[in-house]
Amino acid sequence: MPTLRATPRPTRVRTLGRLTLATAAVVTAGLAPTLPALAGSATAAAPTTMAGPGWVTGVVVDDAGNPVPGALVNVLAPREVPGLEILGDTDRRAVTDSEGRFRVRQDPRGFLVQVCEKQVEAPTSCTTPDRSDHLMRYAGPDGQHDSWVLHTDLYDATKSDLDVGTVELQDPARITGTLEGAEYEGVQLLRLDGSVAWRGQTDEHGAFAFEGLVPGTYSVRAGGFGSLVWESDEVTIDADHPGLLHGSLEPGVTLTGKAYDEATGEPARRTEIFLADGDGDWIASLFTTRRGTYTFTGLLPGDYQVGKLIHSGAFVPSHELVTVDEDDVKVRQDVPLSRGATATIRLRGTDGRVDSELRDVDGNVIYPNLVREDGSATYPGLARGTYTLVAKDRQGYGLRTFRVREIKDYDLGRLRLDEELLTLRGRTAPFAVVEATTSDLCPADDPERHAGFHEIEQADAEGRYVIRGLVPGDRWMVAADGYPRNYAPICHEDVKIWSSRRFDVPLEVGHRVTGRLVYAGTDLPVITTLAYQVTYPQGQVTNPTREHPTRIRTRGATGEFTLTRLSSGAATGSLVTYDLDEVTDPRLSVVFPAQPGTPYWLEAEPIELDIQDDLDLGDIELVLQGA
Repeated sequence: MPTLRATPRPTRVRTLGRLTLATAAVVTAGLAPTLPALAGSATAAAPTTMAGPGWVTGVVVDDAGNPVPGALVNVLAPREVPGLEILGDTDRRAVTDSEGRFRVRQDPRGFLVQVCEKQVEAPTSCTTPDRSDHLMRYAGPDGQHDSWVLHTDLYDATKSDLDVGTVELQDPARITGTLEGAEYEGVQLLRLDGSVAWRGQTDEHGAFAFEGLVPGTYSVRAGGFGSLVWESDEVTIDADHPGLLHGSLEPGVTLTGKAYDEATGEPARRTEIFLADGDGDWIASLFTTRRGTYTFTGLLPGDYQVGKLIHSGAFVPSHELVTVDEDDVKVRQDVPLSRGATATIRLRGTDGRVDSELRDVDGNVIYPNLVREDGSATYPGLARGTYTLVAKDRQGYGLRTFRVREIKDYDLGRLRLDEELLTLRGRTAPFAVVEATTSDLCPADDPERHAGFHEIEQADAEGRYVIRGLVPGDRWMVAADGYPRNYAPICHEDVKIWSSRRFDVPLEVGHRVTGRLVYAGTDLPVITTLAYQVTYPQGQVTNPTREHPTRIRTRGATGEFTLTRLSSGAATGSLVTYDLDEVTDPRLSVVFPAQPGTPYWLEAEPIELDIQDDLDLGDIELVLQGA
């Protein structure tokens, strides 16, 4: 891996690189660089007199030199380079004729030429690699490649027509195999860095196939869900040398046992049993059989918890500790369970939607939002102790505290929602969004635990906010996020709200980090909009939220990025290689530095940062891997 270099950024205008207008053709050896005139158009090599960009012409052939009619040809601008979706401008898309010829408009932002097989059901989109007879092809100033990742430059638009000559499509490679003990099991095709290049599934016999692959070196992985993880040796393939793999999924250690009512000895039928690691983090869950039995497979040596880990059903939460040793094949652990009390309440005077929580004596939420449409709620599996039920509609709230002294059914009667709802007000950054919730969402990168109450409001231009409709409690989280303005977010845990009160949520003005992504050993900026991010050590209350991570796409084909909303302290800068489901703003979504079905990827060395002010990282080198 080369050493990261942070260098001043020279001003650079993209050109045709090694090509001039006189020689701007990517030509397969032995094939003529010019084309006959297309029907209804000017001669391919003739300059145009139009004011806008010219045309791109060429001919598509297979590796035997035969024309490929019906191929889809797209001119891709920087933001569209990795995409397979429909292009908005129809004149930048064409289909080859019976002689394999095409004519398509250049893009003024710079472009690559993409040739692919169109989808039958969506003829303006490229088909996925596993359904195509040929590999996707990209033509640019660097030549012709089966992946955009191998390109480092774009064609510049000109008023003259650009003849790219012959674009030769290549035959795909494939990997097939059989995995014993893997009926309808998910399988993953991996690049050498462990990233997933493609996903598949075995059939009822454990057979799998990855089609439409770019030649290169891969491995295959499966298992990990009730079995041990299996990963093949690396295999190098091309069109004439497919990969053939065989393996088997091993069950690992099996944990089995019986859940039963310890008071009667009767089996705990159809009861959800959880498996967790030694720290209590969930691994899996299942429902017992009619005999109360359960079986978990695929365990590795280590410590585990098994039992009722949450409130649900008739039994009180409890668990047993299990240790799996190196030599174990099968471990048995029965799970005795105790039936809990049941409490039922009926609400009066409700107006529309009702939110509710049943809390234990420490304020932890046991059951959120169990109120039915008829205004009643039943809470099972309660151990002896003190509980508080609080519920609200849009007009008021009600609160009832009760004590469970014995295991029986408690009828709590009726609860009127006639208490005045509480208000939280204060100051924050201008236009920041402030939320108050009893869910455990702080810090933002910790596991989420959801409760019954959540209210969100936006501050005004002076930063004043008002949140109405709250209920009493000790475990409120109050947080503010100034996105997209340049403020670092913050969350506050365990805020006590027992009456209407003031609570200010000041936000730190965010720092900025700038930089430019370039290809290693060059000053050439990345040709598409990859994303860069800054991450922080886990568990800080100023860490970014999942909806608004501190990441940003580069600007077009400049490679330049500007990250804002950064809090002070130690952090890490890195290329973004994973997506987040919660992200909705397209500026924060990811263009991956890799292409499905190919062995190549781009990577950059992470940079350790100490953010105390604005930073310029200079040029950040992207290194091609997997080639």
